[in-house]
Amino acid sequence: MQNDFHGLLINNKIYPIDDLLDLCENIGEDRSIPEWEKKIYAFIGEWIDDNEFIRQSTSGTSGKPKELKLPKQSMIRSAQKTFELFDLRFGDTLLLCLPMDYIAGKMMVVRAFVGGLNLLLTEPSSMPDLTGFSKIEFCAMVPLQVYNSLNSVETLRRIKKLIIGGAEIRDELEVMLRDMPNEVYATYGMAETCSHVAIRRINGIDHERFYHAISGVTFALDKRGCLEIKADYLDHKITTNDVVDLMDSTSFRWIGRFDNLINSGGLKIVPEEVEAVISKTTGLDCAVIGMADEKLGEKVVLVLEKGGSEITEQEIESALINELPKRFHPKEIIFVDELPRNHSFKVDRNKLKQQLSK
Repeated sequence: MQNDFHGLLINNKIYPIDDLLDLCENIGEDRSIPEWEKKIYAFIGEWIDDNEFIRQSTSGTSGKPKELKLPKQSMIRSAQKTFELFDLRFGDTLLLCLPMDYIAGKMMVVRAFVGGLNLLLTEPSSMPDLTGFSKIEFCAMVPLQVYNSLNSVETLRRIKKLIIGGAEIRDELEVMLRDMPNEVYATYGMAETCSHVAIRRINGIDHERFYHAISGVTFALDKRGCLEIKADYLDHKITTNDVVDLMDSTSFRWIGRFDNLINSGGLKIVPEEVEAVISKTTGLDCAVIGMADEKLGEKVVLVLEKGGSEITEQEIESALINELPKRFHPKEIIFVDELPRNHSFKVDRNKLKQQLSK
């Protein structure tokens, strides 16, 4: 791959390929460099080596993680589609504040390589530090990062085009972002598709509820009602576990994950739909999961991240009376200080179930 790229612009400094190879090696051996930064340079080294693919693990939030072999050419094509979609130009600044463990962080580096963008680096925390960056043309975050950054809304305004992915965005967060003067989009994608294959605008007069395919991508449903993806830069169809409401071959509304469905006494419950109502009603982060029950097979359990709230179980039950049909009400409510999350800040449902089973 070395011959395909002339170099990389990092924090306003250009590094030719030969210098990058030395830099990646030196940083990997430097004990003073933080681990998050080492991971960035480790991937840069992987990207410019002679292999035609990279190895990437899926998140494993709803199932066992699996290792994928992603062709670098597919990742390049995906990056090029992002340039076209968001009108990114050579030299534009691109902020990387996502962990390198997953495809979203890696694709930010690939975009910088392919498009000659200026890659700005900051630690991938749940509240990224954007101080010192006066101008950011493009940035990707997960919903938790955006929510935490709302305390410094002026910081978010520095980002001309912000994409949010990795988890569904709560309605209240969308409302908070509705009047932002920049462009804010929700994205849909996964490791298998080398980042996003669909977007929806969530602010301004053009905000919408449906995802629309990027160029060269079409959608269909399998027999479970889950999304199937065909893309002109992928060599095979991708069958997902995402239950969607398909509007046509290029647009859909996301409903939830098939593998998260709860079968409670024969009633199939989509946790994500219940979570959206509960989060909006209580203002708290939550997870709805199915736990074994002798009578129902599975019972609906609500786990709330209480934080500094003084809300009680009785108050939650009262608040949900007019918001949720009785059959969707949780049979048990559990308060926790913090919901378990993975490296991309998504709630780790498997780990949560393990914690509650102890």
